[in-house]
Amino acid sequence: MTWLQSIFIAGLTGALGLLCGGLIMNACVDWYRVSSFEGKSGYAVIGMALLGGIAGAIVGLVAARFVAAGAEPGFLKGLGYGSGAVVAIAVVALGVSRLAADLAPEMDGCPLELAIEVRCPKGFVIPAVLDQYGATAEVYLPGSRRLPSAKLQLEAAQLLDGQWVVPSTVPLTTRSSRKFISVRFNEENNLIFGLFLRSNPKPSDLEWSKWVDSGWDAGKPEPAPEAKFKARYRVLRIEREAPAPDPAALEAEKFAALKPDAPLEEWLAFMTNEAPMARQNAVADVVAKRQSELAKLIRSPDETVRERALNISAYLMTPAPEVTEAILAEGRDIAAGIRRFNEMKDDDPKFHDVLLVLRGRFNDWKQAWWVVQQHLGVDGRPPVQEIYDLALVRARGTAMSDIEVNARVILYELNKSATEKKP
Repeated sequence: MTWLQSIFIAGLTGALGLLCGGLIMNACVDWYRVSSFEGKSGYAVIGMALLGGIAGAIVGLVAARFVAAGAEPGFLKGLGYGSGAVVAIAVVALGVSRLAADLAPEMDGCPLELAIEVRCPKGFVIPAVLDQYGATAEVYLPGSRRLPSAKLQLEAAQLLDGQWVVPSTVPLTTRSSRKFISVRFNEENNLIFGLFLRSNPKPSDLEWSKWVDSGWDAGKPEPAPEAKFKARYRVLRIEREAPAPDPAALEAEKFAALKPDAPLEEWLAFMTNEAPMARQNAVADVVAKRQSELAKLIRSPDETVRERALNISAYLMTPAPEVTEAILAEGRDIAAGIRRFNEMKDDDPKFHDVLLVLRGRFNDWKQAWWVVQQHLGVDGRPPVQEIYDLALVRARGTAMSDIEVNARVILYELNKSATEKKP
């Protein structure tokens, strides 16, 4: 095997090392909580990927030359040795990184947090004005990274036997055996308490601990017992929320449970644009067999029910007389509503509400009437003409213009269709 082939193998194993290094560091960013501030985590991934690429190239070159010096040297053999060595090193590095990581503890698969209560000495006054850092609490690892902190719940503090008891709840994100609780009211009252909590908390840690005295400056005399702050703590489980069920699956289950003799109103609730075509066809088949019920729903005072009933009418290939009459009656009601609207004063408090209701009813009705009159082959112009003439009265400057324009377009198409049918 030539040096040129060895260099080519080194390039391929270098690319493999680049990939492995980047993937391992990407996992370590989460395991070791590398901050993303100013792109630190991104730089870490890129840097480790480059180091992995360089290391992979060196390993590949050494492996290729090792194969070249042995029996039956070959390009594929050298590439296999080099790639295998890179992958093996990457697996070992990944395992070591995982074992060395300080992962957040869990209990029964749930993340944990720490409830804290700080009992202040008698005579201590909670600061009325906080400095720029605020009143905070956190789990503290000496000489290590900062862990997430939380605010002291000063508003929830209670005065018991002349002593303030201040609660807080802080994230528990470390398994370190040597850890403390850091509590800060202000610069003068920056406290440390021992946190005697095992790396992997047990159910017994859900109970309150004993009261722990605060530490003090080793260069100063130990404070009197009554002058010390005290703290106690207990572990809390953060229950994971169950994943929200798939709305489409729930809808499918409800539809499957629908009985054939269920009220037609319940069937119409499943007739949506998002529904699968098979479901729409099933609802349409039921409606076609129960048109007398449909006619009653078209005349329903409930806006939603009426809208669904009018929309489903467009699926009827042979509308029953009662459905046709119900749709015509709805058209007459719309016309009557516009007639009453024309008599209203502009400053009437219900002016705009009535207008919006009429516009919505007309938009639901026009499609149903268009389809029905097309299937029946009747002259569909009279009800539309009446609505159009009434809408003209106050169309200018109001939403009534929407009704006027739509009615005019429908009349145009109906007149055009009537003209084309003449011999």
